[in-house]
Amino acid sequence: MSKSQRIYDNSPIWFQNIMVSAKGYQNQGHRYGKKYWEFREFYRNFDTWPLERKLEYQNEQLRRFMEYARTHSKFYRELYEGIDLSRIRTPKDLKWLPIVDKEMLREHIEDVITIPRKGALEGHTGGTTGKSLVVLNTVEDGMARMALLDHFKARVGFEHRKMRRATFNGKHIVPPKQIKKVFWRYNHSCKQMIYSSFHLSEKNLQAYIDSMNRFKPQSIDGFFTSMCDVAGYIERNKIELTFKPIAIFPTSETVTQIGRELLERVFKCPVYNQYASSEGAPFVTECVEHHLHIEHASGVFENFEDSDEILVTSFTTHGTPLIRYRIGDSMVFSNKKCACGNDSLLVEEIQGRSLDFLYTSEGAKINGGNIANLFKNMPNSIIRAQLIQEKIGEIKILIEIDQKRYKPEFDNLLKDEFGHKFGLETKITIEHVDGIPREKSGKYRLIVNSVL
Repeated sequence: MSKSQRIYDNSPIWFQNIMVSAKGYQNQGHRYGKKYWEFREFYRNFDTWPLERKLEYQNEQLRRFMEYARTHSKFYRELYEGIDLSRIRTPKDLKWLPIVDKEMLREHIEDVITIPRKGALEGHTGGTTGKSLVVLNTVEDGMARMALLDHFKARVGFEHRKMRRATFNGKHIVPPKQIKKVFWRYNHSCKQMIYSSFHLSEKNLQAYIDSMNRFKPQSIDGFFTSMCDVAGYIERNKIELTFKPIAIFPTSETVTQIGRELLERVFKCPVYNQYASSEGAPFVTECVEHHLHIEHASGVFENFEDSDEILVTSFTTHGTPLIRYRIGDSMVFSNKKCACGNDSLLVEEIQGRSLDFLYTSEGAKINGGNIANLFKNMPNSIIRAQLIQEKIGEIKILIEIDQKRYKPEFDNLLKDEFGHKFGLETKITIEHVDGIPREKSGKYRLIVNSVL
């Protein structure tokens, strides 16, 4: 534990708020400099460009980024040895290049990175072996990404740092020995109330909602399932809210239709989805017409072979270049046009992690969004659920229930819903639990699939 963390844990809550705000002001130096404002202006103009011009810009940035990676990264220089990079003119030409994955980057990270560690921005993500991957990036790239994220929110009416926001994330802001039910800290630098995702239990949720009613956030962002936990409690208990946000911005988790409808019903405002990653993947953002747009200025998406799994090439990863990176997420692309005025290619659906699925008894995959919808017709009495599959033909459903509303016969309703989707050959077992733990990151997993 660091010295600052020890001081934080042993300080009164009012001083912890000061420490959180001080860290926020410190971060502003590498997030909101001159380049940030230049990027904000560029993105505003970029929105008005026709698709053909956007794609020409994307092609130009791709060629520049490829040359940068070959020149500055030993890993890519060796990986592309013998390959004529002049052939790579458009995203369609990327097929001539090898694919890289998380474990390749982790294993060769010292040869991948192109900048000194001192002064670099760090991003952290887990690997398939459970080992962490730490990526380095430039301050300019960090400002580009922050500017694009803030521009996305400004499109739908929320201006970051000028308006109040409530954030549910994986920050460890509540010391282990704290007794008071104060599960939030205030970051004055950007008018942000940070709420802990680790303490969202039935006995604590009323305290969260009382805090939000006092704070009156103009937007809510963060972990999708955390926000759904809060919304579900509000709806089950018919609690009146004294605020109406402009928008809700989920991050880090797959947005399901049933969860979106819950959030919009309870908070009476639209949900706007977006896709990025801690490694620095390109962006996909949702517009006022609720279509998902590829942000062509941020990079390139490809399909992996004939599947919906994606490969990403990001133009904002100069410190740790990502080129044809198999990130483990899936998307369905669209040929539709959008009426919002932003002429760009669309994404039909962000399916999330490629492992977020369950198998039917015949080996077919059912993705997380479709599985979440199986709870849609259930009476409003399930607080939280997790589905575990250790072998094909068997699924265990863990459910945390509202004791006042859940009836024994609801187990049969749930089995029937799953039986229609997975077939009668699949053995469905239901186990009632006191609580479903979150991961170390603070995220909650709906699906745990350990089938090889």
